[in-house]
Amino acid sequence: MSTPFGAADPGREACLSWLKRRLDADVQQAPDLLWHYTDAGGLLGIVGHERLWATQTSFLNDSTELAYGVELVTKAMATYDPQYLKEGTARFLEDVFDPQRASLPRWLDANLDVYVTCFCEDGDLLSQWRAYAGRDNAGGYAIGMGTDPPMQGWPQESPGNHDVAIRRVLYDPVEQEAACHELIDTLVPIIDADPEDPELQKSFARNLLSGVVEFASWCKDPAFEEEHEWRIVYVRNNDGSKLPVRHRMSRGLLVPYVELELPCPVEPLRGHLPLQSIRLGPGPEPALKLRGVQTFLSNFPHFADVRLEGSAAPLRI
Repeated sequence: MSTPFGAADPGREACLSWLKRRLDADVQQAPDLLWHYTDAGGLLGIVGHERLWATQTSFLNDSTELAYGVELVTKAMATYDPQYLKEGTARFLEDVFDPQRASLPRWLDANLDVYVTCFCEDGDLLSQWRAYAGRDNAGGYAIGMGTDPPMQGWPQESPGNHDVAIRRVLYDPVEQEAACHELIDTLVPIIDADPEDPELQKSFARNLLSGVVEFASWCKDPAFEEEHEWRIVYVRNNDGSKLPVRHRMSRGLLVPYVELELPCPVEPLRGHLPLQSIRLGPGPEPALKLRGVQTFLSNFPHFADVRLEGSAAPLRI
């Protein structure tokens, strides 16, 4: 039963159905606003150029980014019960997930090029203010992006047809395990239909990799749960018209990032970022900080209704 070249990819269809179920579940839990913490330079760039910077995952604060999710998938496959599978399927899966070969982690490490922009559900989080307070004397800012109308419209429709998606980060090990097993249970029947069919083997392997990348990009160690993070994910090596990689300096490093253009698809902010609020983080001169943001926003009539709020966090800078 060889799959004809150019025919529908059954693994792709299965993977997309899994992703849709995850996104539908996320939409039900989305808050009205998601907050992106940044410094004064980031605020100038985001509002002035209407671009969000997505950082390469290797340079994020969590040193286990992606590796954590990949390990979860590897463990799940190691405990997968093969008794109801065809012998060829069990053998194929064993080869793919052989811990001695470490084929999956090694391939991902060599080929992955994933970029993320991070958001928090909480727009006045003390740990985030601490993270950004040291970048300049005035402290940080939290930019509130609206999620209503439904999130399926933002940022899925990016100019240039770049594959961009927003996801809720999972911290609960039980929820992570359930999502991981759901991915595996969705894809294994593809190869089990005919484990000797090379086209089905390719379909399974290709979409397993895509699914693992997705899964790994929105799973984090429970130690970070306070952040209640959502993230916009861009997988550059899956993009036929790749966004250019730029670099910024941070902690003495040259940090790779890409600029994402993600306009809201509906009125009243159609064509612009869905910017609804800016919270001013703790700082020594709050009045000057407020005045600076007010005069800056006056240059952008489409952001005339953006709310400016102060922080209640008791942080001394």
